[in-house]
Amino acid sequence: MGPATVTVALRDATAKPVMGAHVTVEANMSHPGMSPIFRDAREIAPSRYQADLELGMRGDWVILLHIRLANGEKLERQLAIGVE
Repeated sequence: MGPATVTVALRDATAKPVMGAHVTVEANMSHPGMSPIFRDAREIAPSRYQADLELGMRGDWVILLHIRLANGEKLERQLAIGVE
């Protein structure tokens, strides 16, 4: 396959930008036996975080965002993508 870029914009409950967070992107194939891929995202603009992944196979992937806010609060978000 090739490189894939994950970009996320973080906003709080009042839609204010969330800056200074640490975001780790974890990519997992939806079937067992594959090792997960971990990448740290960098803040490319205020509240926008980006990580480059090398998704080595076609198929369904689950992306987990591990987020630690500047105040120490931890959050996780999940999304599913398909690679063709």
